[in-house]
Amino acid sequence: MISLRHHIFSLIAVFVALAIGIAAGSTVVRGPLLDSLRARVESAETLIEAERAENDSLAAEVAQLDQLGDDAPDQLLPGRLIGSAVLLVVAGDVDPGVVDGLSRSIDASSAELIGEIRIAGIAFDPEQTAVVAEALSLSTNGETDVAVDLGRQLAASLAEVRDGVQASGPISEVASTVFGALEDEGIVDLLRLRTEPVAADTFDVVVVVDRNVDDDPGPVLRAMVESATSDAEEVAPVMVIAEVGRVALDDEATSPSFVATIRESGRLRDEISTVDNAETVLGWIATVLGLQNAQRGGVGHYGFRDGAEQSIPAISP
Repeated sequence: MISLRHHIFSLIAVFVALAIGIAAGSTVVRGPLLDSLRARVESAETLIEAERAENDSLAAEVAQLDQLGDDAPDQLLPGRLIGSAVLLVVAGDVDPGVVDGLSRSIDASSAELIGEIRIAGIAFDPEQTAVVAEALSLSTNGETDVAVDLGRQLAASLAEVRDGVQASGPISEVASTVFGALEDEGIVDLLRLRTEPVAADTFDVVVVVDRNVDDDPGPVLRAMVESATSDAEEVAPVMVIAEVGRVALDDEATSPSFVATIRESGRLRDEISTVDNAETVLGWIATVLGLQNAQRGGVGHYGFRDGAEQSIPAISP
């Protein structure tokens, strides 16, 4: 018969064995395990330090580029467009920083920035076709391409603004008269127009587009550009298409690239210069130098996306 004392000694023996096992195991495992964990921690700390150093370097580069964006136009562009009257035609809700950068670069080039014609998003919205057609007094029976007709109307209006520049007229009055009906219908907005007469040797147009807009401006703009450059009896405006090519990370439905449309078109590719990175200071500089090159009969495609020939035009005297 097993006594109580035997039970007690058995339990003591089990706990003693367990304690010996734990002590022995920790002695054997603790060294390699702790060494491995310590090595991993040190490696992670090294990686974190490397990432922190790289982030600091990138932040410094971004700061330099921001400073370049502030300084470069005034340092590189003065005198490039003396005697030019430049009109911005902005398609929809283009990033305001881009429009501002282009405006500052044009001002720095010694050109006369005569204002901004902003084509509202309604002009490109398929669901607003009837509204645009009514503003243009067009039929909506399906036989008329409203986008094409609007583009042609815009081209004709630009030609009248050009005539006003050539006549040294007050641009605000000319543009208000020419675009008045479209402005009343909310299809265009007239912004920052010069109120005093402008005397200029050339009339230049920068068409500013952004792939991060809700509706594709391409059909309207293509009709405008084709019409503006096809009249053999008229002197076509010097024109550059400047596009924001960077797509926002959260933008799941971007507009097709209008610059790509120009570069893929035989006639327009040979007649209209394009810039595919208008969101950068290099794009602003390329736009101004592209206008200067176009005034001398040159056509080029600048930036770094498909179809680009070089980053910026060659800087000539």
